[in-house]
Amino acid sequence: WSTARTEVEDDDGKPTSVEVDFAANYAEESSYGYTSMKWKLANFVSEGTYEIKIETKCDQLGGPPDIDMSSTSILSGVIDLTLPEQYGQALPLRDTVLLGEELVVVFTEAILCEKPFTFDLQVIIDGTNYRFDREELQVVCEGRKVGFQIDPTVGIDVEQVIGKTFTVEIGKVGVDSLSNIFDANGNAIENNVKFSKTLANINLDEASSLFKFTLEDIECSDDIVGALADEVKDKIMKLLELDTSDTSRIVLSSMICENGDTVITTTTLLPPSTDGGGRSLRTTSSSSAAVGTERLHSINLFTKLRDLSQEQHQGGSRLSNPKERKMFADKDNKSDSKVGFLFNVKDLKIIASASDTKTMLTTASNLLDQEEELYKLVSSSKSGRHSMEVIMKKTDRRAIVDEIEMHEDAMIEEFHTHLQLEMKMQDEAGHQREEAGRQHDEEMMREMKMHEEEMLREMKLLHVELLVVTLACIGISIGALLYLKK
Repeated sequence: WSTARTEVEDDDGKPTSVEVDFAANYAEESSYGYTSMKWKLANFVSEGTYEIKIETKCDQLGGPPDIDMSSTSILSGVIDLTLPEQYGQALPLRDTVLLGEELVVVFTEAILCEKPFTFDLQVIIDGTNYRFDREELQVVCEGRKVGFQIDPTVGIDVEQVIGKTFTVEIGKVGVDSLSNIFDANGNAIENNVKFSKTLANINLDEASSLFKFTLEDIECSDDIVGALADEVKDKIMKLLELDTSDTSRIVLSSMICENGDTVITTTTLLPPSTDGGGRSLRTTSSSSAAVGTERLHSINLFTKLRDLSQEQHQGGSRLSNPKERKMFADKDNKSDSKVGFLFNVKDLKIIASASDTKTMLTTASNLLDQEEELYKLVSSSKSGRHSMEVIMKKTDRRAIVDEIEMHEDAMIEEFHTHLQLEMKMQDEAGHQREEAGRQHDEEMMREMKMHEEEMLREMKLLHVELLVVTLACIGISIGALLYLKK
């Protein structure tokens, strides 16, 4: 055990360090008989965990030792005078990030992560009216990290914000705020965390959207839920008014049944078919069909689903049971039976194309090692029930990009095969039409020839009849002449 020390002024008015003694003349006693003193820690006590107690010592009277002293029970505590600070740069280390991608700030020590969170977090997208506070973001606080995502399902116009720079501030935002970033022992960060990044200006026509699709009031079970995939896909097709040729754009996975009447599936909307150059094929017709729903990119299709779901639930939320909500959906759908069932969508993730991933969403090679170490640091600092975060090594990232490229090449090859087959079918159809036309012409020629021969036969018959009539007239005339001469 060591005796705590305090700081007092000596006879010359200079500060000096002395042992804490509540009975000394430098101890100030209140009118109620209580004495308090400040424990001087800086430069005297190193940081760490300590056990603390207070003892009183009396003049020794020659009796047992425990008669001459008294001690309080022991209290355990931590001496921590170090303020938390940001460690390294915000992750990922590249300047451009994908909308909805997690951004992570690492600190020098574990911070206070009990809910409600003690810190402010604000995101402002430059050149727009979008300003998000902590409650409007998806925020995770674990160990030495604060991570957050801009939720693209909350009504953001994706086309308006991509390519825009946004600023992030974490800590005490606003002069009247009482919030801040604290470490586990209550030390507040001295300066707010501030940084800026840019939302990658990806080609949305080549991007995919992945989200959770929930279909309500549908009878299901764990045994048959997989067999409902076609029905769920048909309903999504109906909602989006897609043509049957676009069925391949909808991919369902991880279907589960909840409570026997709700189906939840992870849904991916693929981009429209692409040509060899990676550009979305567009209909060349100037009609309205040329810009129809089937040509919308996958994020716009998700937005359409979200808006339909919100309209439906806003109208039916006051109804108490599934039957009433179903009747509302049918009534609301009286015009074209488009929304004759209850559904909702959430957790949108935007998946960029392989080319955009390589050019805008891949960290520079000279920063990969540093980025990997920071992710490892965050992962190793987690505690409790939180699972370890998966760290992607350089080879893993390269493998992901290669896999995306292979998938894209396979889609292009499949499209080329489909296009060649379609052209071949069109050529065969043209040959068939040409052969049918030739046969039709030959049939017409045969009919015309037969008609001409029929007319010639009729004309010959008329000639014979005329000759007979002429000869008869001549005979009658000769007979009449001979009769008159007699």
